[in-house]
This record gives sequence, structure tokens and C-alpha cells, in this order.
Amino acid sequence: MKVGFIFLFVCLFTQIHSFAQQKKHLIYLKDKKGNGYSLEKPEVFLTTRALERRKKQGIKLEENDLPINSNYIEKIKKEGAKIWYTSRWLNAVMIEADENVLTNIKKLPFIAPQNTYLAPSKFSFEKAERFTTLELKPLEKSLEIKSEKDYGDSYNQMKMVGATQMHKNNIRGKGMIVAIFDSGFENGNKVSFFEHLYKNTQVLGTFDFVLNKNDVYTVGSHGLKVLSTIASYDKNLIGTAPEAHFYLFRTEDANTEYRVEELNWTIAAEKADSLGVDVINSSLGYTDFNDEKMSYTYKDMNGKTCMSSKSATLAATKGILVVSSAGNEGNDDWKYVSAPGDADLIMTVGAVNADGDCASFSSLGPTSDKRQKPNITAQGAPTVVGSPSGNIITNSGTSFSSPLMAGFAASFWSEFPYLKNSEVIEIIQLSGSKSKNPDYELGFGIPNYAKAKKIAEERKKDKKDKK
Repeated sequence: MKVGFIFLFVCLFTQIHSFAQQKKHLIYLKDKKGNGYSLEKPEVFLTTRALERRKKQGIKLEENDLPINSNYIEKIKKEGAKIWYTSRWLNAVMIEADENVLTNIKKLPFIAPQNTYLAPSKFSFEKAERFTTLELKPLEKSLEIKSEKDYGDSYNQMKMVGATQMHKNNIRGKGMIVAIFDSGFENGNKVSFFEHLYKNTQVLGTFDFVLNKNDVYTVGSHGLKVLSTIASYDKNLIGTAPEAHFYLFRTEDANTEYRVEELNWTIAAEKADSLGVDVINSSLGYTDFNDEKMSYTYKDMNGKTCMSSKSATLAATKGILVVSSAGNEGNDDWKYVSAPGDADLIMTVGAVNADGDCASFSSLGPTSDKRQKPNITAQGAPTVVGSPSGNIITNSGTSFSSPLMAGFAASFWSEFPYLKNSEVIEIIQLSGSKSKNPDYELGFGIPNYAKAKKIAEERKKDKKDKK
């Protein structure tokens, strides 16, 4: 009996010890030769909507759009590694392996010299779940918003940026696709303020990149609150784009902080790109990690160092409008914006209070290479949001001013669909309360829908007159 117990204990210890030695790494590949794909046939690896977005904005296909070589993946598997994800943008593979397997993989002729340690193997999976997506179908009828009273407690945050007038003009995000990157959407498929999303099939797909599965509704309330500022339709809370369609992606493990989360962000951005997403909201920030060797310094906030920042910029070059929270470190020693909010070509959002004054916690600019951040600001101190219990509450942070503006941008873009993502950002900035004297607290200030609409219409008229 004792011998059996000891044997069982030793086996369990060996298994646990073995798992503890497993680590997640990003392995880069030397090339994409023999991958079987061609830029002449992009419809094989990109959706029609993704290709249309590029065409509309005059964006050419590049080698980083091509999938990686599947033969390379199989050879890495044969060495004993578990494959988590592949990245066409980075031409790399995220693996889970021990040191012996990693050493053997590095010897393969197609493996590039560099590789990145991402995290210990806290989570694993038996078999990756297949991502599924629903077909985008136009809404049969608009949501009913009769008066300003319908906004209830959310009226001030909506009125501040002119979203109430935007909705009155029936501009509510219809036809746009927004992807949310966050830490989970607990009870998102059950709460009443999202009932219309599921009734109208506005949630096109979900995926948990932390656990490699589809369900995102059982963990993490932060993403649900973020989504509520964009998508809610309730007597006390209406979001800035309640008629848009959505992908809900969990990229963040709220309990720990490792570089793997930035890789999750990158893989999610690639997925969003291939699906034809128009707008990404990321209410996440990266500065300090559990492994101090991974932590960033302010010098790294140059848009060219942090993986999530480089990926955010790359997503923007694909025609996606990326919106990021500035961060909540304004009162801390860090003080400045965090990654990916330091990225170039994206819209980084700070926070103001209900009176329009800068929130003390809102992270400041500039980036370390002296670029303007934040770009704009919206109400984040506090913001009216929905909770997993179904109640309407308030929370503070740039995590909530950011999605307010992501939804605003999606709705505005739906009114002027011929604009490029960079033009949408520029016009929104020009509509801001500090457009003539931007600073590192408020950026270009609080946007205004009426002003933005006027600028867009005047530009359209000028182009027409020149013809």
C-alpha cells in the first residue's frame, strides 16, 4: 500500500516537474519559401472584406500577408513542441517546449537565430478549438432612441462628444466591425443590455487566445465593461456604436503579466485583419512584467520596441483603425503612456472627468521619441458601464474613455466610408477642443461630432470642386 502510494507520488511529482520545465517561446523562421501561397491569389488566405478594406484605402499586399510554411510547422512538431499559434506578420511560431526540445528546434535549418522567451507554461490545452465566425447580416431595423432621456446615466459621456446628435442622425455604427481585445467578457451573452447583440447576430465570433478556445464568457469582467461603452442598448446606458458588429477576443490574463500577452495581441490583430475588421479597441497597457527582465522603460515607449506597439502600427498599415487606452499612470512614477498606446498611426485616448477636465490618473505624453500622445480624450472619470450582474455602474480609467472613442470612430466612419483610417483619426483630432493647441495631457482635446462632420463634408466638397 505504502509502496503504491510512493510510486503514485513520484509519478505525479515527475509530471508536475516536467510541466514546470515547459516554457512558451516565439520561434522565428528564416523565410516563407514553399508555403504554397501567392500574393496573386490573396482570396485563399484573406476574406473578401479584408481585401476590400485594403483596396478602398489603396493598400498593397505584402509578403507579411502570406501565411507561413506549414511544412516548417510539422517539422517543429516532430521535435516534440506543442504549437500554440503561428504569425504571418512576424513569420514566427509560438511553441511550448522544454529546453532539450528547444535546443533541437534551434538546429533546424529554417529556424532564424533569434527567439523570444514569452512565459512559463501556466496554461496548456489538449486540442486547440477551431475558430468559427458568423456571416455579417445587415440589421433589419434601427434601434429605437426617441429622446435624450433614453441615455439615462450615460447621457453626459455621450453628449460630451456629440454622440447623441450622431445617433439622432441615425449614425450608430451600422455595417462596421469592431474587435475588442481584453481580459474576458463575463456573462456577456446573458446580460440584458447586450440582448440586441445576440438577437440581431451582431457578435460574429469570439476567441480566447490565452486558453486557445472559443468561450470568452466565463472569466474577466473588464472586457464586458469596455464593450458596454460601445455596444450597450439599455434605459440607463447606450453605447457609441450599438448597431455595429463585433468580434470579442480575450488576449489578456489578468492574473499575471508576461510578454506572451503581447504575442496574443499580435495574433488577435492578425485574425482581425484577415476577418476584415474595421476598428480595434485595446484597453490594455504593458510596462511592467512578472519577469523583471521583460519590463520596459520609458525609453522603450517609442512605438518601435514593444511587440504590441509594433503590431498595432502594422495593423494600422493594413487599414484598421486601432484605438488604445493611454494608461492610468498619470499619478504614478511611470507617468507616461504605455504600450501599445505609444504606437504610431493609431488613436490613443486619455481621460477627462464629467466637466471635461483632465483626469489626474490619465497617462501623459509625449512618447520617448517626442510624438504627440494622447491623441484625444473622452470621459473616463467616471464612465457609466455595464457589469456582469446586469447592473449599470460607474468605473474610472482610460480603459473606458478608449472604447467610447472606438465606437465614436466606427460610427463616424460608417457615415463617411470612403475615408482612410488615417483620415478618420485626423478629422476627429481636428474636431477636438484643443485642436489649435494640443498638449500632452489632453492631446487634441475632446472630439465633437458636429465639427468632425463639417470637416469631412467640406473636404468632400473641395475634392469635388477640384475635379
